[in-house]
Amino acid sequence: MPNFQTMVSRKSSITNAFVSSLIPVIEPVDQDIVDALRILGMSPDDVRCAYCGDKSTEWDHLRPLVVNRRPTGYISEIANLVPSCGKCNQSKGNKNWLKWIDEQRSARAGPSGHRRLTDSR
Repeated sequence: MPNFQTMVSRKSSITNAFVSSLIPVIEPVDQDIVDALRILGMSPDDVRCAYCGDKSTEWDHLRPLVVNRRPTGYISEIANLVPSCGKCNQSKGNKNWLKWIDEQRSARAGPSGHRRLTDSR
C-alpha cells in the first residue's frame, strides 16, 4: 500500500493536471514569437534561456498557471512564455520568477551548475 505522502503527491499532480487542462491556450503565430523574442533582445536564429543564457530547449510559463492546486488566472499565451533551458525550467517549477531569480543570485552557482545570473558574458 502506498504511503500517505505518495498519495498526497499523486493527488496534487492529478489536480494540477486537471486545472491546467481547463486553462485557455492561445497558440502564437510565427510573428508573435518573433515579436516576443525581439522584446527579450533575442534573434529567432539564436534563442537563449531567458534565465541563464544557455541554449533554449523549451518555453517556460513566466507566471505559473497553477499554484497550490488552484489556477492563478494566468493563461498559456506568448505574453506569459519565455524561452528556457530544461534545467532552469525544472528548477523554477511553478515558483514566482522574480523570487526564483533572487534565490539563484544568492546561491553560489546558478541552477544545476549553471553560471550565476549576475555573471556577464
